[in-house]
Amino acid sequence: MKLVEVIKALGNDVDKMLADIPLDHVIKGLQVNNRPLYVKYFKGSRLDKSGRRRVRDLIDQEIGQKGNEELAQLFQTLWNRANGRLYHAMYSKVRSINPEVDKIVRIEDERALKFMDDLLLEFDADRIYLCVMLDEVRFSKEAVKEKLGKEIPLESWPPPPEAEKTETAEEKRESGVESEQPASSSASEQE
Repeated sequence: MKLVEVIKALGNDVDKMLADIPLDHVIKGLQVNNRPLYVKYFKGSRLDKSGRRRVRDLIDQEIGQKGNEELAQLFQTLWNRANGRLYHAMYSKVRSINPEVDKIVRIEDERALKFMDDLLLEFDADRIYLCVMLDEVRFSKEAVKEKLGKEIPLESWPPPPEAEKTETAEEKRESGVESEQPASSSASEQE
């Protein structure tokens, strides 16, 4: 699933996500990773007066309308960094199921509810919801609704695990890797 779709689906919860991310981290991330967007949205502006509004405009335009996946990943990274304790607590719980968390297809409701109960002792429901959405934790919609009181507004949830990419013969040719052919057949073609 594309992170752009997840951020679009967050709706008003995007403001909650932005409240956790220091403005200077957004600015620095754009200066390093996407200079043209930094210039377009922030250069020469008084960030103390209009910084948060400009960040929201950036998200609405570049992620919401243009589908900028790289920018969506930057915001996911910044949010996870700002909420590092929650991210690592969730990761540890999910990793207890399978150390290769990307291969987990679905987390059973009983276990998901227990994980969220444990996390609610230390973190608020809004942040846990953002963590589930941004990091695509494979809890069911029903478990999230029951424990956090929030709907997951995506049709397909939990997202399927990332499939391992296998290169086709055409992709191998484009990348410069030749297909496996016997040496004699290529020599006879050259004659």
